[in-house]
Amino acid sequence: MVLQIHGTALSTCTRTVAVVAKELDVEYELIRVDLVKAEHKSDVFLRDMHPFGRVPVVFDGELRMIESRAVARYLAAKNPEKSATLAPPPSNLEAYIRFEEAASLEFGDFNPPISALVYELLFKEMKGLGKPVQAVVAQHTEKLKSVIANYERVLEGRRFLAGDNITLADLFHLPYGYTAEKIGVDWTSFGGPNVKRWWQEIISRPTWQAVKDGP
Repeated sequence: MVLQIHGTALSTCTRTVAVVAKELDVEYELIRVDLVKAEHKSDVFLRDMHPFGRVPVVFDGELRMIESRAVARYLAAKNPEKSATLAPPPSNLEAYIRFEEAASLEFGDFNPPISALVYELLFKEMKGLGKPVQAVVAQHTEKLKSVIANYERVLEGRRFLAGDNITLADLFHLPYGYTAEKIGVDWTSFGGPNVKRWWQEIISRPTWQAVKDGP
């Protein structure tokens, strides 16, 4: 049965699910949700799809799933023969903890400032909420600079954030990292050669190239 992804090409979280599906060779169908018309905020959507009115909403048969990182972990768990390194199981404790460490860094350190920057510089005006406020941009930029400087240390001697193999944690950086670059945020310059090498390797993956501008 084909996975159904209810979302939109512009959605960073929709692209997160799409790139993970590509990595695992999981076939999917994108069912577009019209965010401009606020379809995701309708009473029906809030009741039947996502109680917070977000995309994507993913169906695997009758199973409805929300939240992109959770869906990514579900897809990895469902396809263990293809995901042993992408999402290391607890049976491999060292690989497992390195993966969870990296995933925590993405969620708790990288995502907050870069998503806030992308919102302020791109999504805010698209939603009709005004122009970017430069003081806000500067605040989030400073936070991101600190994070990426720390990433440079994390990546010393490591090909990827969790070690020698790419994991979901690396892939989770792609949608916001790519979108930030597209709107002129040269965030990898806040690091050094380790960050630049790592980013070029993950952004060049064929799976990401296939979905980067829309699944």
